Amino acid sequence: MILGALAAMAQTKVKRPLAHSSIGHVGYIRTGFSCGTIEGIQSLLIGIFIYALMTIDAFAIVSALRQTRVKYIADLGALAKTNPISAITFSITMFSYAGIPPLAGFCSKFYLFFAALGCGAYFLAPVGVVTSVIGCWAAGRLPRVSQFGGPKAVLRAPDT
Repeated sequence: MILGALAAMAQTKVKRPLAHSSIGHVGYIRTGFSCGTIEGIQSLLIGIFIYALMTIDAFAIVSALRQTRVKYIADLGALAKTNPISAITFSITMFSYAGIPPLAGFCSKFYLFFAALGCGAYFLAPVGVVTSVIGCWAAGRLPRVSQFGGPKAVLRAPDT
């Protein structure tokens, strides 16, 4: 969880924070697995399901943006003006990745951390909360740039 949160902060390309966030999310899911209780396994399954949906959505949007030559985070600056639906969808997905309430990512992390507290893993839950707060900065940077970053680059159609 710590490695994923800290490594995502230093990235400049669009896909890399998602990849490092995946490392962090594996840590969150492993928290549910380490409990060994029914609540832990339930939180693990809910976490995997929500994480899979968020990941499919995020990478589908990033893949669609690759068609318009968006590779770096700074290139997202013109997204809100050129494609507001993609910008809003991407922002909601990234806020869910970050664990902002009332989105699904928050519910998943909430359930995982309370399962950890219920089984006596008093070290994992606070570490998870701290790394989730660090991950908020990394995951929140993408929608901030896409909504308020200003046009750093002009999105254009791919060459045919």
